[in-house]
Amino acid sequence: MINPVTSISSATSLLGAVGPAPTSALAGQTSSTSSMAGASGQSFGQMLESAIGQVNNAQLHAADLRSRFAAGEPMDVHKVMIAGEEASVALNLAVQVRNKITDGYTQLMQVSI
Repeated sequence: MINPVTSISSATSLLGAVGPAPTSALAGQTSSTSSMAGASGQSFGQMLESAIGQVNNAQLHAADLRSRFAAGEPMDVHKVMIAGEEASVALNLAVQVRNKITDGYTQLMQVSI
């Protein structure tokens, strides 16, 4: 069984790349570019790159466990399956985030000025 806490935390970390809207912008205040970089000081591109790196690490970890299991190393089959499913969920989430970003960009480009 997949640990829901781990799955949720990995999904939350990927969704953190998108992040909520700054509260100062919602209040009608103007905000500088540095304040829009987020509380961690990272830009959107850096957060997105970090999230993609986490998905890649999950994929590599799952592939490593699968190959070690196939080679006959003694390990728990549950851990192999869980790592594979976590990597799959992380990749599916990344694809959905990419689709939403692409849809938003397409809608933005269709706005007439």
